[in-house]
Amino acid sequence: MMRRLYLMRHAQAESFSPHGDKDRRLSTRGRLQAREVGERLAGARIERALVSDAERTRETFAELRLPDVDGVPVHVEFRAELYDAGTRTMLARIAETPDEVRTLLVLGHAPTIPALAGEFTRAFDRAGAAPAHGSFPTAAIGAFDVEVPWGELADFDPYDYAGSGPDEAPEPHCPVRPSTD
Repeated sequence: MMRRLYLMRHAQAESFSPHGDKDRRLSTRGRLQAREVGERLAGARIERALVSDAERTRETFAELRLPDVDGVPVHVEFRAELYDAGTRTMLARIAETPDEVRTLLVLGHAPTIPALAGEFTRAFDRAGAAPAHGSFPTAAIGAFDVEVPWGELADFDPYDYAGSGPDEAPEPHCPVRPSTD
């Protein structure tokens, strides 16, 4: 079964909160950004979402206004560890997703979301990694097709999939690839 993973950076937030970075709220522009992304995702049939528990990611998720899938609302988990997670932690949380879930949204922060998008892109196509790593502004979203059960992503290593020269063995098939849809 083919799965779809969406990696999204939160929409634009206010530059300051008197209560600290985690409590920064979306700006007016950020609310509009999130609604626009939500319109583009309306037909994606997102079943589950893993969302950082920071205020700006919670608000971004709410503004997406994702529709139910076959009458079932999106199952959302607000996770504290996604606030300052690295890519290994992010992959471990993704790997906990039940196998019957076909479409997953992960909503978090830079640098982790852009870094993970870059890792997936690098593993699939070494030359294509620069654009994914280079720019991932607020409200950016990347779509990836996943050919393995979610649990297998816990051990994902982008450097296992990219050969560096003609004398090396052929590259193994990468289980994650940028979506062309």
